[in-house]
Amino acid sequence: MKWKALFVTLLISIAVTSCKQSSKILPDHCPLKVCTPSIANQRTAKIICPNGLQLLIISHPGISNSGAALAVKTGNSSDPQDFPGLAHLTEHCVFLGNAKYPDTDGFSHFLSNNNGVYNAYTSSYTTRFLFSIKNSAFIEAIDQFVHLFIHPLFRQEDIDREKHAVHQEFSMHLNQDLRRVHRIQQLIAPKGHPLQRFVCGNASTLAQVQAQDMHQWFHQHYHPENMIAVIHTAETLEKAIKIFPKIFAQIPSKKNPRHPTLSSVDDYLSSGKLYINAAVEPTASMQVYWHLYTTSQAPIGCYAALSYILKHEATDSLVYLLKKEKLITELDSGFYKTSDNTVNFTIYYQLTEKGEREYSRVLLHTFAYLHQIQKQGIPEHCLKDITTMNTLEYCYSSNTNLFTTLWEQISDLIDEDITTYPYHSLVYPEYSSEEEHSILKTLSDPSQARYVLSTNHPAHWQEALQHHDRIFDMVYYEKSLPDLQAYQEADAQGRMALPQPNMYIPKNIEVANVSKTDMEGFPFLPRLAYQDQGLTFYYCEDNFYTTPKLTINLRIRSPKISRKNLRSLIAIDLCSLAINETLVKQYYLAAQAGLSFSTSLRGDGLNLEITGYTTTIPILLKSILSSFTPSIDKDKFDMQKQQLLEIYQRKISECPIRAGVDQLWSYTLHDVYSYQDKLASLKTMDFEEVDNFVKNLFDRLHVDTLVLGPPSQQQEQELISIVKDFVSCYPQYDAGCFYYQRQEQEISDINIDYPLLGNAMLLVLQDRHSSSMDHVVATEMMFTWLHHIAFSHLRTEQQLGYVVGASYHEPLLCPSGILYIRSNAYTPQELVMKTKAFIQNVAASVEDFGMSESYFSDLKDAYIKNITHPTCTLESMGSTLFSLAFEKASVRFSLPNEKIAAAKNMNYADFKVYCQEFLNQKLGSEIPVYIHGKES
Repeated sequence: MKWKALFVTLLISIAVTSCKQSSKILPDHCPLKVCTPSIANQRTAKIICPNGLQLLIISHPGISNSGAALAVKTGNSSDPQDFPGLAHLTEHCVFLGNAKYPDTDGFSHFLSNNNGVYNAYTSSYTTRFLFSIKNSAFIEAIDQFVHLFIHPLFRQEDIDREKHAVHQEFSMHLNQDLRRVHRIQQLIAPKGHPLQRFVCGNASTLAQVQAQDMHQWFHQHYHPENMIAVIHTAETLEKAIKIFPKIFAQIPSKKNPRHPTLSSVDDYLSSGKLYINAAVEPTASMQVYWHLYTTSQAPIGCYAALSYILKHEATDSLVYLLKKEKLITELDSGFYKTSDNTVNFTIYYQLTEKGEREYSRVLLHTFAYLHQIQKQGIPEHCLKDITTMNTLEYCYSSNTNLFTTLWEQISDLIDEDITTYPYHSLVYPEYSSEEEHSILKTLSDPSQARYVLSTNHPAHWQEALQHHDRIFDMVYYEKSLPDLQAYQEADAQGRMALPQPNMYIPKNIEVANVSKTDMEGFPFLPRLAYQDQGLTFYYCEDNFYTTPKLTINLRIRSPKISRKNLRSLIAIDLCSLAINETLVKQYYLAAQAGLSFSTSLRGDGLNLEITGYTTTIPILLKSILSSFTPSIDKDKFDMQKQQLLEIYQRKISECPIRAGVDQLWSYTLHDVYSYQDKLASLKTMDFEEVDNFVKNLFDRLHVDTLVLGPPSQQQEQELISIVKDFVSCYPQYDAGCFYYQRQEQEISDINIDYPLLGNAMLLVLQDRHSSSMDHVVATEMMFTWLHHIAFSHLRTEQQLGYVVGASYHEPLLCPSGILYIRSNAYTPQELVMKTKAFIQNVAASVEDFGMSESYFSDLKDAYIKNITHPTCTLESMGSTLFSLAFEKASVRFSLPNEKIAAAKNMNYADFKVYCQEFLNQKLGSEIPVYIHGKES
């Protein structure tokens, strides 16, 4: 009855705007169909609402949550000259109340009360908003969502407070070399180019923004003719078509003109120059990029094919040659739009120490390759292979996180006609020979490229011109490229290889017959398929994702690998780097055709994770295992050691919160080491030590395996046979179970020095009295609630930091969780003190912070649904099941269903008492972690 009343209210509220016009249903010109059984019954409608807004409706009655996304086709490149960052600040402030829903945190509270989440993002030419929520609250949520874009209040006190949040976000960028390089790209961009603007905003650039400035900018750009939206709903398509276009039609039309098309600008000021970022991170890199102008979508296919060629890693390719000469460890290439008709095409190199010294040789090989492509042309099969794989991935997509799906869909809808969507986002339009010739002419001309080197070696800028950027408060450098003419004349003489047609692209894909899963319980139940002294093999039939893919986790255990021996663990990290490099070299085409693979240290073993299509993965698994012999190349050892040193250094410095968690684990768990410990030990290791370790690694082994894939007895037996053949090549032993264990001593606090700007704190709350299932489930649910209220009170109201939240923390091996804050405005001690005060207030009266019997009931329902309808990927679920099989004191496949049972039996009174005892530290003492950032 309540729902019906709400529905009538909504219809009345929109009658005024929709009575004179009706929605128009557009034809669907996309020929692609989803074949995966779990989502094949979804239906779509493409609508133009009465106010001109384009709306894609996706109806899926079996969906576990509903959601929506809306994009404004304007971003930070349209910021007023006086207020850099205004688009970003406006994105923050539209959430802070409007004429119909005036509460500052009304929308966020409604979402948190109904298992919802939201986010927003501002790019150069778009601003995107999205949320998901439980099905029963979706219609009310969509009305609140739409009203974010109707008469926002933009109260001055809210704007001023949110300026601090934007500044905190900006402050994080100062520690990231990619952001610093991007800032240099802004500073050297041609006059009038969309990239030229400082886009984030900070306390200085936004200080003078008044409410009327934001209202003016909002009314100029936030109108339905400049918007597009997508919704996912459990309603039938017929009902959805009647309801949702009318709600979106409430956004008032303004008939404002679209943005003018940008004309090509001749820019000679940065031509032939090398710009240098004085790096704050350990890894050296270089970006080469081009500003391109286009008037149609057709060249997108040409850019995609060129990126595909440049990233190609087969023998004699550009990447192969640069790695062979030990100049790079990684190359990436791509393109992104900066406005309706401007594109940046980029090549990114992660440099070795040699590559950092000889970056000019990297550029010489690159332009030789580009000149060869210019002479030979782009092979036709490149674009065909790309579009074939894009089509396969769409047609056999699966149940996944709705939030991620919304993000991907709204990003593509911005650039494609809704009637063909998603066809041209997957099958790129064919480009003409003239377009190809023009693009290749531009990209093969080194004078039209721009170059930014990121390095922390002063030798590179000793004779360079120094510049200072007042916004980032950073120094950067400029000097001429001495070898520009050599790049112009570089000639590979046809010796470098272009990609061949991809023989690994799956053919004759069949979708297995699946059983209907029990939606009342956890939808996965692995079974022991084979076991002997050297092999334990579980197979789990997938009746949930139902995609024609499988994922394999295969852990090789050896007596040589010991958690008691830190150096053995580091040797496995080095070994993994070497194996991954070999696998990429041998199976690069397979990776382009849907196969993913990686090796890494997991627990006390070397883990191989492989995911791919069922038609190709057995053959590839057999091929990989037949040559899977760990080895260390003496010629490459120094480079790989340096690469691992940089990885450890990056882990230490990439985020103060993660650095705090890393130290927390090393203090509280047996045989777990911090990256600081690993870094110190690695520096003392030489080739002989690692080589001796690796040579004896497979003297004896035991293999733990779990496969998650479609029901197929034949496939199961084939995979068992392949792994058995591998194991039989080596002496075997019966390895006991491995699982992490908690140290007994209590930790009062932890202090960490963080090497870059930015303070942080962690506050660990724990139950050391009991790890009963009731306590585990209650703690997990409690921290879901704490995350929402911590963000609201500590971030939105108190503005303690930009990254603020709470999460359950399973690695501590007891019911426990962490509250975390990253901040440039407060010391770690102040952050901990304010967080403790917040927790004390919550413990004193949970009802004052939104907890109630009805909220608890919704929290419990959401908790259970997250188990019965998981939102993680197939790969993540395979890893989770592997952990239940091999990383507990005993096999725990029943654990998810035990949690469901405990949640169902829990009542509000017991939950409330537990929360108060937990938060008052009656069940275990808190552990504050103080992360002290470098002083500016």
